[in-house]
Amino acid sequence: MSGKQERVNRYAQALWLAQLERWQQAFDAASHALSEKKLAALLADSTKSSADKAAALEKALPADFPVEVANLLKVMIDAGDAALIDEVSGRVAQVASGKREALKAEITSAIELSDDEKDKLRKRLTEEYGAGLTFSFSVDPALMGGLRVRVGDRLIDNSVATRLATLRESIAAVVR
Repeated sequence: MSGKQERVNRYAQALWLAQLERWQQAFDAASHALSEKKLAALLADSTKSSADKAAALEKALPADFPVEVANLLKVMIDAGDAALIDEVSGRVAQVASGKREALKAEITSAIELSDDEKDKLRKRLTEEYGAGLTFSFSVDPALMGGLRVRVGDRLIDNSVATRLATLRESIAAVVR
């Protein structure tokens, strides 16, 4: 490749990486803004119009927020896909880098986890499985306590419901 073409490629790549970093920071800011319970409730409220939701979102985002990301967020919220924002953010980075699709870490708890607890789980799972994980959190009261964590095809079930079921099976096996 010629020296000129190499320079052109470097400039193009630098521009792409700068834009990608800007988008990643925007997704992080959006994720933080949407973690506010009041805003999340308003955006999930089916009685609110798309215009009301868009106005609330714009108010919660920084003034210098990228227009293209804001527009994507509005479409996602309108479609009821606000919960996918973290995953989309991670996938954008992977597509740009040409890496394979990230492992998904699905964390289910019996009660809503605090932001601090979620951050600790993210850190612990990233240490164990590596960077590039996409996280989703959900609540299932049927677990009664504990967590169920699925990363890729690996399941770690530390829920009270599973422990009770295992105990019930053990007792039933002895009684038979």
